[in-house]
Amino acid sequence: MAAGWDHNADNPGGAAAPPVASPSISALRWLIGLRLVVVSTLFLGALVIQATTRMILPLSGLYGLFLLVYCLSLAHLGLYLKKVSSRIQAVFQLIGDITIVTGFVYVTGGLYSPFSFLYLTVIVVAAVLLRGGGFVFAGLSAVTYGVLVDLMAFEVIPIPPNLSGLRIVFPTSRVLYQLLTHTVGFILVALLVSYLSESLRKAHSRLEEEQERARQFAALTAHVVQSMGAGIVAADLEGRVLHLNPAGARILGVADPEAVVEHPLQRVMALIDESWDDLWIRARRRAIFRLESRLEGSGARLGLSVGPLEDERGTLVGFVVNFQDLSELEIELERRRLQERMAAVGEMAARMAHEIKNPLASVSGSAQMLSSLGGMDETGTRLLEIVVDESRRLSAILDGFLHYARPHSAVRERCDVSALLHDCVDLLQRSPELRPDHRLTVSVPEKLEVSGDENLLRQVFWNLSLNALQAMPEGGELTVSGQQRDAVVVLRWADTGVGMSEELRQRALEPFVTTQPSGSGLGLAIVYAAVEEHGGAMDVESSAGKGTVVTVELPCTPEETEE
Repeated sequence: MAAGWDHNADNPGGAAAPPVASPSISALRWLIGLRLVVVSTLFLGALVIQATTRMILPLSGLYGLFLLVYCLSLAHLGLYLKKVSSRIQAVFQLIGDITIVTGFVYVTGGLYSPFSFLYLTVIVVAAVLLRGGGFVFAGLSAVTYGVLVDLMAFEVIPIPPNLSGLRIVFPTSRVLYQLLTHTVGFILVALLVSYLSESLRKAHSRLEEEQERARQFAALTAHVVQSMGAGIVAADLEGRVLHLNPAGARILGVADPEAVVEHPLQRVMALIDESWDDLWIRARRRAIFRLESRLEGSGARLGLSVGPLEDERGTLVGFVVNFQDLSELEIELERRRLQERMAAVGEMAARMAHEIKNPLASVSGSAQMLSSLGGMDETGTRLLEIVVDESRRLSAILDGFLHYARPHSAVRERCDVSALLHDCVDLLQRSPELRPDHRLTVSVPEKLEVSGDENLLRQVFWNLSLNALQAMPEGGELTVSGQQRDAVVVLRWADTGVGMSEELRQRALEPFVTTQPSGSGLGLAIVYAAVEEHGGAMDVESSAGKGTVVTVELPCTPEETEE
């Protein structure tokens, strides 16, 4: 049926199909070829008969019909090459076929011709190619056959001899009987074939709709799988990979998901403390189970869900593994726990600082007054100076605590990060913290803008740079770099200093955590609070004796806040 019908054959744009379907170009092409093959076979047969028998048969009429068929085929081919409407081509070919069949019936005996059944082939083809065409060409065939028989019965046209050379006589009763049976037969065949053809058209249309829905559903499913943030891998019953989505490839460190198809999952996703053979045995029980394990090599901690893969009949054809990298979740949970701890410490610090600053100011003032009274020896004067100096240092620590606990609201405006970093470097170069054995390198674009508070950003850059220099007591190199990734500016401070242990690194952003004997431990905590105030993120990577890398991400545009 697909070869006989093309709903868009006359509608190349692929828009709405026409109300009456048109025959496909391929069907018309096949019809021309089939007609030529049949006629050429008959023509060669007639030549063989004429050449092998001594009897002179009346085949001149057949040769004329053969010539007519070839001429009509050339005309059909011309219409095809000119890309005339397929409906017009079909009608033209079918009318030509009725003409050829009528001529063939005439030269083979008319009423007594055994080839009148050829009209049925024309009716069948018309019913298949054209909706309603079966009835039209059944009527046309009945009229044409009736006119031919009547003209021959009343000797309006000459009655040719049959193939044996005998003259033919047409009784009236025979004429009426043949006309009636042929007309009824043509109509019944047209009715049956039209019904079957229409049913086939509807079935074909429903099949196309179902196939289109299936294609859309498959495309949607593939898009969902490709867009998921979790990894999905499908394996066959032998444990070979059938499909791996992009998220899964990223988690497993696979560059090309297609490259691992047909590879054993035991090699693609090798687990440290689990065997895939044992997991397949559990999955064959048709139950979904969950587990956690670590990848060999990277050591990433994965959360996995393993279950059976069944076809539409419920037959087990493989397994599906849904997995996620829990390392990122652990980092996020640790970040939230850090925020909660820092919020609690900040609240406590604010209360303690408020309670301590007033008595501390009194102590410092009293010591200064005693020092100004005179009459004290050198030791007493020195002790009072120590009291004043330590009071000031303690007051500075409390001020830092208050600044950390109650940071002022950032005033957002466009800030050129590159200019702020170069200003910070200029200050460092005039600072006593930068010694001759320190090397300072800045690698940032000419212009790098974010939306933020310039004063807070200056403080962030200064604290990070100062901490990096203090972490290199024996000299080293500090590299400050920056770049823009999509809507985020990424800044990095990398030093070659003493570094931190893993335990200290995990607590580096908490207040009072420091590696410097004289440090207050508030520098990174204040930086972290300022970065959070800007809606950014901060990460610390460090190893003991191998230096530290601090990464700060700042959004280029201010984040929306909920009312």
